Amino acid sequence: MNSPTTLLSPAPLSARDAALFRARKRAKEIREFYMNLAIYCLVIPVLWIINALTPGPLWAQWPTLGWGLGVTIHGLSVFASKSFFGTEWEERKVQEIMAREQLKIVSSEKQLVQAQMRMLQAQIEPHFLFNTLANIQTQIPRAPEKANAMLDNFIAYLRQTLSASRAQEGTLKQEFDLLRNYLEILKIRMGDRLQFDLELDPSLEGAALPPMLLQPVVENAVKHGLEPKVEGGRVSVRATNKDNMLRLIVEDDGLGFGQHADSKGTGVGLANLRERLSVLYDGFATLEITDANPGTRVEIAIPFARS
Repeated sequence: MNSPTTLLSPAPLSARDAALFRARKRAKEIREFYMNLAIYCLVIPVLWIINALTPGPLWAQWPTLGWGLGVTIHGLSVFASKSFFGTEWEERKVQEIMAREQLKIVSSEKQLVQAQMRMLQAQIEPHFLFNTLANIQTQIPRAPEKANAMLDNFIAYLRQTLSASRAQEGTLKQEFDLLRNYLEILKIRMGDRLQFDLELDPSLEGAALPPMLLQPVVENAVKHGLEPKVEGGRVSVRATNKDNMLRLIVEDDGLGFGQHADSKGTGVGLANLRERLSVLYDGFATLEITDANPGTRVEIAIPFARS
């Protein structure tokens, strides 16, 4: 008994082979049209000459019109259906529309992140405002010099945050000035329990930086790392330019991992920062949080640019 014949389906074409097949088919269609056109251009004049040399009615216009109409339809089927309002035109239009829609989405996401940051500032600043004013009021009768110093730094901090909230882009120097005033206010309140270092190379002062990018990180380090620690500690902020990437490092010797959610990058503050970096830099920025043992180290890397 004969075994049944097994029908093998043809193997699917690879993407390159499929593209080559389409290209050959397209080239064949174009060649056939040009051959049709060339024959038309050669034959029709001959027919007109024959018609002119022979007696009788005029008849050459009919093959001229008929064949010419056929050549026109042939050309439209080869070119117009592909390029003008055919598949190729449709594909180009789809790509153009998708590109415009993608730009709108990215722009909307950036505006949303900026709005979220302003809302976050609106929630954080009154709390910091009232705490600072309460501390100034407490310091006035017993330490007027400290109260005056705190008030000076507080005024400078408010002036900087007000201008930063209205700007889409600032500089690294503006951010470090903001941090200095912020930390000076906290230092008056915490005393020797808070120490800080701000290291900024003069060549990097004009580097472009979104406003208040580092302030939430520093606030997180003090609030969750140093304040709960009995003896306090030190927070350091420094900036470097390596491989055309601006690297911003915030490091503290506070409680470190396991003591608060934000040290692992899962808290609201750092989660918002991750989202902000992702949208503003289209995936070209990174945020790394590591255990400094003791304390926490946060490193932000963004493309370097001058403001």
